[in-house]
Formats: sequence, C-alpha cells, structure tokens
Amino acid sequence: MLLNFMRKGSIRQAKIMDLNKETAIRLWVQQFGKIQKATDFSGREIAKAAYNDRNSNYGWNVDHILPLSRGGKTADYNLICCHILTNDEKADKFPCFKANAKEFEIQKRQNHYEIIAKTVAPNEEENEIVNFLDVAQGLKCWKQCKSYRGKFFIGYVKIRVEVSNESDQLLERYGKFLCELFGTETIFAEDNSIGYINSWDICGRSYNRVYIFTVIVCDVPTTEDIENLLDDCVTLNTYSTYFTSNTGFESIQIVCGVECYNSRFGMSLNCKKDIVERQVQFIGSLAIDERVKINTSAKKDLKDIFPQKGFYPYDFTFTKLRKNLEKFI
Repeated sequence: MLLNFMRKGSIRQAKIMDLNKETAIRLWVQQFGKIQKATDFSGREIAKAAYNDRNSNYGWNVDHILPLSRGGKTADYNLICCHILTNDEKADKFPCFKANAKEFEIQKRQNHYEIIAKTVAPNEEENEIVNFLDVAQGLKCWKQCKSYRGKFFIGYVKIRVEVSNESDQLLERYGKFLCELFGTETIFAEDNSIGYINSWDICGRSYNRVYIFTVIVCDVPTTEDIENLLDDCVTLNTYSTYFTSNTGFESIQIVCGVECYNSRFGMSLNCKKDIVERQVQFIGSLAIDERVKINTSAKKDLKDIFPQKGFYPYDFTFTKLRKNLEKFI
C-alpha cells in the first residue's frame, strides 16, 4: 500500500524553511485540508489544535521523511505531519522502521522519498477482526471499550435561507458548498416555510420559501478551533452577498454557536435536540453565541454590546474577499 502525502508541484517549488508552528499549520492544510482531526500514516489520530502538545492524546509535529542524518531536506516534499509518538518511533531509522505496531519502509521515488506501508500478511489481517462468537475475543473487546469523561465542545452553524423559487438543485449546491467550507458532511436541512406568507403570496403572484441548514462541527476542543469556526462563518457571510445577487437566494442569515457536554454519550443523546431541532433567533446576517464570543477575537469586537435573544450581532466580512467578489456581482 502506497502512502503518498505529496502535493502536486511541491517538489519544484520546494524551499528550505524553519520548522515552526506557522510552517506546521501550513503543512497540515496542505496534507489534510480544513478538517480539525486527521489520522497520520501509522493510523494514530491527531488534532490540528494539538500541535507539539505532548500532554494531548492527539499531539502531533512534523517529521522528515528522509531523515536529516541521511541528507534529507527541510522542504515541503520531505515533510509529513504525524503523531508525536509516531515521530518518536520513526526517529532517524532508515530505510525500515516500525510505528504504531506497523512496519514501514522509506523508498525513493524519482527525486523524492515516500513512506510505504509493508503489506499485511493474511493471518495478521484476520487477527484484527474481532470474532464475537469467541468469548475471549468478545470480552477483550469489551475491556478495551473504556469510557472517557470530559468536556466535549460541539460547534454548530445554523443558516436561514429564503429562496424565491423552490429549486432543489440550488439548495443541493448550497449544501455541498457548506460541506466544503466547514470540512464536514454532518449537515441537516429543514423546510421552515410552514405559515410563512409574504405580501406577494396574498396576491397569488409569487412566494418565497424558507429553509434552515444546520452544520455540525463535531469537536472544537480549543479556542483556536472555535476561532477557525468563526472565520468560516465570516467567510460564508462574505459569500452571501454574491449568492443573494447572483442566484435565487433572497436572504441568508447565519448563527454560530458552541454546545458543551460532560460526556460523549451525553453529546450523542442530546445533540439532536439541543442543536438540530433547536429554534434560534436570527439577528442580521451573522450572529454568535456567548461561548463563541468569549473564546475568539469577537470578545474585543463586541465590547459593550449586549446580546439579543442569546446571540450577539456580528456582521463581519473579509474586506479583500468582499472586494474580489464584487467584481463578479
């Protein structure tokens, strides 16, 4: 099995750099995109916000594929984001090493090196499957399913869209846009048009429909994660001007918030009721709740501003992006 973590064109454009947090986050985006959690090449889970954090179960850093001691360079094509434990196990070993109980080999591919996972033998692959008809295997699995109690912070975004025509294709495109922007496929849509009538409806000439999209960002454990969520909402708010000018959207309103749970079970039990089915008050084009405010730069922006129905008006856009979008409106 070949594990290729290279970005197209990165070899030609490679340059020597300092390995700092800024470089690490840039490499994360190159290799994993906008997601907040990922799995490194050895199968260990890592979190974007836990860079260089040895106290975290998701701590990660950047490793040289071809070790420096073997002539490897500190350049994009020779760097990979991986769990701290994976990095420790790999160290300067070359060409073969073992990480997370799996064997790997560093092989040359034209003018760069890649990490290749050695093929798992058939009997080893079978051992990974739990046979629940075998009492020993079943009870071993049960013992490994330990509960973990701690604070779980779930980010959410609710978007109210009013459309002048009931176009499933338009709404589906918008849903896909939300998936790409927020890096999640956990999105719900609800027709909220019941009882909604405007002046045109009375005359029988036209009517608008209202839909609520709910985006769930499963885990936002740090203030940096919440800040990234707010940035995505500001980005969406900036694009809303284009959507309302160039498509069938009449208006778009956004609410961003964070819910806290004491356990993962409590989260799975109550998330639907607390977030998906919750009716919120939409204020202007973008609004945020208290947790988003106090954990982001919005705390400074909203000084002396009081909430309305539990949310703070936060009608911010990205200036440069807005100006560039105006060229297409």
